[in-house]
Amino acid sequence: MILRFVMYFFNNLINRLFRADSLDVAARRAGYVSDQMGIRSRFLRENTNWQSHLDNTRNFIVEAANQLTIRKSVAVLGSGWLYDVPLEQLSQMFDSVTLVDIVHPEPVRQKASRMPNVTLLCADLTGGAVMAATQSESFSQFVDWLPNAAPSVSFDNFDLVVSVNLLNQLDIILCDYLKKRFGVSDSELLPVRQTVQQQHISWLPKNHSCLITDYLQIDKPVGGEPPVETRLLFADLSDLPPFKEWEWVFDTSQRYSVKNNTYFKVMAVCF
Repeated sequence: MILRFVMYFFNNLINRLFRADSLDVAARRAGYVSDQMGIRSRFLRENTNWQSHLDNTRNFIVEAANQLTIRKSVAVLGSGWLYDVPLEQLSQMFDSVTLVDIVHPEPVRQKASRMPNVTLLCADLTGGAVMAATQSESFSQFVDWLPNAAPSVSFDNFDLVVSVNLLNQLDIILCDYLKKRFGVSDSELLPVRQTVQQQHISWLPKNHSCLITDYLQIDKPVGGEPPVETRLLFADLSDLPPFKEWEWVFDTSQRYSVKNNTYFKVMAVCF
């Protein structure tokens, strides 16, 4: 009995020590968890303003699912808080639903546990760049590694794969961390942004994927000056078919951009 207790204690200790270098810890260190909390806080402040964007996103996903003749499995990449994911409808339309994110908030874990055909998968959708960023000893070492990024999970066998309001988040959080850690400039980070975004698009299975992402930030000064537009996508999208688009009223409290109300242009496409 004593030996079993010692072994149990030892195994738990090893597991905890192992988790010190886990994806969860790397995600927290790089700012993905704090960003999730920031999204929740902004959602609570901007709930009414976000509603049109959330409805458009959910409706687009359901419409894409309705076009399928076979609906056994769907993967939702960047599921987050599920604000923009029509989970109940997807769970009724598909035999299995897989929610994929680097960290799943506890309320999402609880909700998924009550739905027998919903599975949670923790994965770094940058292909390992988050862990590499936290472990690299220099920015140049990270840049040299980046072309070797590869998805830890293949989504080829899913009937539908949805990248939901994720693409721009993959590089912006990562690059904010790299800038803070290594003191690099925006111009030095531009190739990183392009590579991370292009890799994500190339990893989405052809003929059964949907991509929903903000592509343009519009800051409208509260003083009445002309709006300022900022490009958010750097990948080559020329091979994608025509897309739907809409405006997302993102922040009206001037917290995201000082003295500005922030809007996003959003695109949605199946390919």
